[in-house]
Amino acid sequence: MMTVMLIDDDVPMLDYVQHLLGQLDLELELAGAASGSEQALELFHDSLPDLAIVDIGLPGMDGLELAEAFRMMKPEVRLIFLTCYEDFHYSKRAIQLEADDYLIKDELTPQQLRDSVGKAMERFRGRRELLDRYSFQQAIERNREVLKQNFLKQLLSEGGEWDNILLFGERLGISWKLPYLRHGFLHIDAASVVGRYRYKDMPLLHFAVGNIAAELSSGPAPITALMDGETDIYLLWNTKDRSVPEDELIRYMMSVREKAEQYLKVSVRGFYAAEAVPVRQFVETYKQLAEYRDHSFYGQGLPAVMLKPDRTFLQTAESKPEKEKAMLSLALEEDNAAWIDLAVSKLLQHAETEHWAPRLLKEAYADCVRKMASETHGTAEEAFFVHLSRSLRAEEAAHLTKRELWNLWRHQALTPISDLEKDIRLQAIDDFLREHVDRTITSVDMAEHLHLNPSYFSRYFKRLAGMKFTDYVNRYKISIAISMLRQENETVENVAYTLGFSDRAYFSKVFKKYSGKSPSEFKNA
Repeated sequence: MMTVMLIDDDVPMLDYVQHLLGQLDLELELAGAASGSEQALELFHDSLPDLAIVDIGLPGMDGLELAEAFRMMKPEVRLIFLTCYEDFHYSKRAIQLEADDYLIKDELTPQQLRDSVGKAMERFRGRRELLDRYSFQQAIERNREVLKQNFLKQLLSEGGEWDNILLFGERLGISWKLPYLRHGFLHIDAASVVGRYRYKDMPLLHFAVGNIAAELSSGPAPITALMDGETDIYLLWNTKDRSVPEDELIRYMMSVREKAEQYLKVSVRGFYAAEAVPVRQFVETYKQLAEYRDHSFYGQGLPAVMLKPDRTFLQTAESKPEKEKAMLSLALEEDNAAWIDLAVSKLLQHAETEHWAPRLLKEAYADCVRKMASETHGTAEEAFFVHLSRSLRAEEAAHLTKRELWNLWRHQALTPISDLEKDIRLQAIDDFLREHVDRTITSVDMAEHLHLNPSYFSRYFKRLAGMKFTDYVNRYKISIAISMLRQENETVENVAYTLGFSDRAYFSKVFKKYSGKSPSEFKNA
């Protein structure tokens, strides 16, 4: 039996949909109905339904924002949206939320609703069956997996008898007859996990990716896949040639990555040592690879990376994240989440420019989350700090941090005032501007993001907002600049740099055009 919840501020429509559901003769149980956002959040939290049928045009917190909040509480929830309008950004955001359908109220028929609910039920059961299947496999393979993990521990115990350890491995189907091993590992990107699952699902996903890696490891060049820790799968490729090209290992990593994305919707990255080493040098190579884990932290986000030593990391930060922390306070004071994205992005820029040791950036991000938790009287998830410390890419750490900060921000202000005052059709555009406020955004960038023709977007936007897109972006940025300049010890140069302006002179020109004063005049007023 699948549970469903209805949300619509139009009570007659709510009753009509409830009536239709009762006529569908499907295995559905009504978990509740709500006519307002706050009531819906409370009801959803209490009942955690499997399916939510949501009106997009709710007052205050709209249906799309409400659905995002639902996904945070229950990532596997299925979504069907109802709306009075057909609009480009509605459908796009619905797709981003993986909605099962997007229905126009005036055109709603019993058959349409039956088809939409049926599709949602099928998808929900498919995902549940997938996780159940992996749970079942995990139960069957538990003893075998424990033995394989014990094999890895024995390999790392320098006091063990090597020949006996290899014999133990052969009994598990792990046979290394060739003289060399190419070491590597697969890392599950936690940022890709929390968008769809809960942190507590990570062990099950780790097992699932380990299964995929094991299934793909057979072939002309068999690769041993051993689960290591809680997010990594250690890889060992037995070869006869020390200088064997890494092509085969990369192809294998890419295959695991593609399967994990296809079946589990999570991202996996591969890392590997520079060359193969003698089998008996296992411990030294394992430790070296562990030491190099963070050395591609700021590099390109390639799916498979050779780990090399990097001795240039700065072990003590030259700048403190005080300004970024102040931005988090502004996010609360002004009810504007753009400050969160700005703070996290600026910290990353500082760390990348000064080449901080990854540990320093992770500590700064953790401090930001603790500060936001304190100011909102909320609680950050302990699992967040664990996975932040294990992140291997700067972008992974930044995404995890933004999500935790957004959760805390929503704890205090579920509906930003600025969103209430704006046309709902501009919110998708505002979201993109907020997330990229430190960049120069053109109408071409925005059109590409919305999958629209640039010329059409420019005409459409001017009709919608009553101004050119460039004016809209500049007004948006100058409103943030004014808030920043009100802060003590803030400089015009830093504000211009933070908001993505090429130089102070151009920033001053834009600022005066939209505020009536120069930045210096405003600062000294």
